[in-house]
Amino acid sequence: MSSADSPVPRPAPPLKPVPAAESRIALVGPPAAGKSTIGRLLADRLGLRLVDTDAVVAAAHGPIPEIFAQRGEARFRELERAAVRRALSGLLERPGVVSLGGGAILNPGTRAQLRHPAIRVVNIHIDAATAAARLGGSKRPLLAGDADPVERWKSIADERAELYDAVATLTVPASSAPPATIVNRIVDVLTGLQRAEDYARFGAYRRDEAAAAAPHGDPGPGSAPGPGSEEERW
Repeated sequence: MSSADSPVPRPAPPLKPVPAAESRIALVGPPAAGKSTIGRLLADRLGLRLVDTDAVVAAAHGPIPEIFAQRGEARFRELERAAVRRALSGLLERPGVVSLGGGAILNPGTRAQLRHPAIRVVNIHIDAATAAARLGGSKRPLLAGDADPVERWKSIADERAELYDAVATLTVPASSAPPATIVNRIVDVLTGLQRAEDYARFGAYRRDEAAAAAPHGDPGPGSAPGPGSEEERW
């Protein structure tokens, strides 16, 4: 086959070393899903800043169990929403990782922010057996003191499942793998999404270039036939 007959390679955008490092990532999921640990490892892997909204609330207002005990869940949700609003707004300014508390998804404003097309929402999913292994001696306010914390966890997870699914860009099973493996899965998917976007932008740029270079009045390939053309008459 001569060089003239060889297929022309598809033009490709320049590859970035770690495409996912340009992502704006929010982690959601039920209590005990491991969002804080995964968020820390993910941020380290991609060289991004991390905001853990539960940690932000605790640093500003004291331990979360004390907030629940002394001020009630409603007040905690107000403080949580303020922290989440700032964190997700910050994601629109520059790439980063935001780890949300399990109940943050209950707020309609939070769900609206998570639907922004620039934000990649990763739903961390675990099963009840994994949750049971992690809940021993749990001080989580919604589970502490419950006669059967695992059943309570199931109820909470089931109630919120549709809300997590509704905003998720991707759902990652996290029951049977260590956090580092979960992070690898997330990075692989985000890398694929980012490269797909890069190809789409690059393709649009190439089309615009071709259109600008076409002679004046030349509609270019693929344009609709004008009035009176052979195609129209037949």
